[in-house]
Amino acid sequence: MSQPAIKLDSPFGEFSIPYSEQAILDLMRKIQKVQEGDPNLFEEAVVDFFGLESIEDSASDWLFWEENKVPIYLYDMLEWLKRDFTLENEIAYSMSKRKTTGIQYHQFSYPDGKVNMPIRVSYFVRCKETDAPYVLDFCPVDGLHLEVQIMHLPENSIEQFHQKYQEYGTKEGILRGHTVDAKMRFLQIDEVSWDDVVLSPQQRKSLDRNIVKFSSHISLYESKNLPTSRGCLLTGPPGTGKTLTCSAIMNQVDSTIFYITSEDITDRGQISDLYDVARKVAPSIVVVEDIDTLGGIDRNRAGGDHPILGEFLNCLAGVESNSGVVTIATTNYPEYLDKALVDRPGRFDFRIDFGLPDEKLRKHILEKYLSTFNHKNIDLKPLVKATDGMTGAHLKEMVMMAYMDSLEASGYKKTTKITQKHLEQSMKAITENRAKYNHYKKERPQESILHG
Repeated sequence: MSQPAIKLDSPFGEFSIPYSEQAILDLMRKIQKVQEGDPNLFEEAVVDFFGLESIEDSASDWLFWEENKVPIYLYDMLEWLKRDFTLENEIAYSMSKRKTTGIQYHQFSYPDGKVNMPIRVSYFVRCKETDAPYVLDFCPVDGLHLEVQIMHLPENSIEQFHQKYQEYGTKEGILRGHTVDAKMRFLQIDEVSWDDVVLSPQQRKSLDRNIVKFSSHISLYESKNLPTSRGCLLTGPPGTGKTLTCSAIMNQVDSTIFYITSEDITDRGQISDLYDVARKVAPSIVVVEDIDTLGGIDRNRAGGDHPILGEFLNCLAGVESNSGVVTIATTNYPEYLDKALVDRPGRFDFRIDFGLPDEKLRKHILEKYLSTFNHKNIDLKPLVKATDGMTGAHLKEMVMMAYMDSLEASGYKKTTKITQKHLEQSMKAITENRAKYNHYKKERPQESILHG
């Protein structure tokens, strides 16, 4: 005769156990063990630190930092904690919090170099001003996305905690005064001055007044209840100096700079997030290169409204104030831009056109670039006439190629000199390349739009 059994339903299906007191007791012990598990070391440490009876008597809040913002936000958080809090303990726990582990670090790049930053650690800190205790548990999730659990006593204001942290980042954070791209990666800008850029006196004055001096004296405009944001559009063919001008501007200001290229903006929300940060750290400058290619922004070529266009328009002149934010955008093809972008006041307040250099300017450009090289017996007059239609970038490359030819001819001696022949050879090479490109453009007009 078979032993009687008890049939039980469970989330995993029906199962049975022998009908005996011992079997039932064994099952109850297993269930209890599963329920209790190993002690949660993190919760025990929190309860002890706060002087509570149970973890349920505490309160908690969460921060979630996207991967591209982790280096900046984490750096600011740790520096703020060092300044305003006393560290009483630091422990790393496993995901289950059932055991301790070594503190986990990740290397991030900052303006002063690469730094190993903790990404799995629990800090037990006490505010220097109020003596309020906090526990911050840093935990990496989904790659390098970072989650921070902030545990505190119910009577302590977590809103004030967040506010103080944001104030630190806004006024003293690592981002201030530096240049980052759309993915919040720090950039090193080439050292370019006004003297390196070929501008008319009027252009230079306009840029200096509307951007450099405006950014430096925003408080004066604010005191008169005047707008404290500006928009500037730089237009002209590739190679006429738009990007170089942006670099010169970025070297003249102390503002935080956000440098955006079309390759960096692919999703909705990126522009809005960037402007949100720019507003917080103002005075700031947002530089948008080749705005006509920004996420397929053009309505005429893409057909219909583009979400990134609408987002960018709202950022320029939407509900939120861009106080302290200056926007500079460049385009090689202003005719491709939507009129909603360029013909409405409050978006771009002024425009500077970079045309092809005339004879006088071509002579000036060649003299400028040749001044850094040894040269002899050069007659610029025929070269200036023969380079009609060339941009400043063409002329710079012409001098560069001439120098390379002179180096090769001299056996790479430091004393090599550029001659008339070297310049004529490089000019001929550039002219031939331009002719090939123009032919290609006629054959395949749909593939001929180049940006630079």
